[in-house]
Amino acid sequence: MTKSLAGEPLVLDETPARGRDVFVIDGNNLAHRAFHALPDTIATSWGLTSNALLGFANVLFKLLLDYRPRAVLVAWDRRPTVRLAAAVDYKAGRKKMADTLARQFPHFPEIVSAFGYPNIAVEGWEADDVLATVAARSESSGLSVCLVTTDRDAFQLVSEQTCLMMTPRSATDVQVYTPERIWARYGLRPSQISDFIALKGDSADNIMSVPGIGEKTAAQMLAKYGSLEGILEHTSDLPPARRQALVTHATAARAARDLATLRRDLDLGAGADPLQLVGQRPDRSGMIEAFTRFEFKRLLERVALLDAAIPAG
Repeated sequence: MTKSLAGEPLVLDETPARGRDVFVIDGNNLAHRAFHALPDTIATSWGLTSNALLGFANVLFKLLLDYRPRAVLVAWDRRPTVRLAAAVDYKAGRKKMADTLARQFPHFPEIVSAFGYPNIAVEGWEADDVLATVAARSESSGLSVCLVTTDRDAFQLVSEQTCLMMTPRSATDVQVYTPERIWARYGLRPSQISDFIALKGDSADNIMSVPGIGEKTAAQMLAKYGSLEGILEHTSDLPPARRQALVTHATAARAARDLATLRRDLDLGAGADPLQLVGQRPDRSGMIEAFTRFEFKRLLERVALLDAAIPAG
């Protein structure tokens, strides 16, 4: 069970995700999780390892049946050239993608299109930034949003209109975050998450922490001083070792905050307006064609469930 920094168990049931208008899915995040969730012995009769594709399609189908979103978009990473220009070691040290997953990657957008959903990517930016931009556009149009990713950077995007769905252990282990639940876990507001990362670091993105500062200390200081800048303005109040670490690493901490802050104003191009996508219906013929091609027999059998759950008209 997920616990707060104080060690208290958290209630993170899926209720807040029910009835959301727009679901935005981090495609890269889901693809990697699907790959590791199913054995790589799963393959088509024509020789393509398809475990990640199957797991990915299963999650899209589950979201469709269980939550019946009015619009779905899938975001994809592009090489983060903007952040790399600011920090050449950003995300350095990540393992190379497994060959069996790399061979499947060109087919993920095909699966998304088969459902009738748009694939969205912006050169130089990551899927998280696309999620942030779609969420901002949706909120400005009066739409409610559910973001689907296990990347904690996305905590900064949570609001009264936008929730965050995580499946940390499996597709059935659904955890949903609202502003109140982020507060219960960290004692922080979503707007403080970038400063939180700047202080404690993020090993997944190779963002270094301020030496000697972990999650609990970072959260305590932000609760007291409000922001990274507030902390830096009050270093004289801190114990000598912590004061010295913050003074010495102030520039690095500010740079880390900028790296961790997601962009909400990207040009997504045509076909990515959430308001225009609301009311879209799943493409049954596309799904049948894709499920047949990739030999997803159980999913083919389940397409009939859509007729009762989501009328075609």
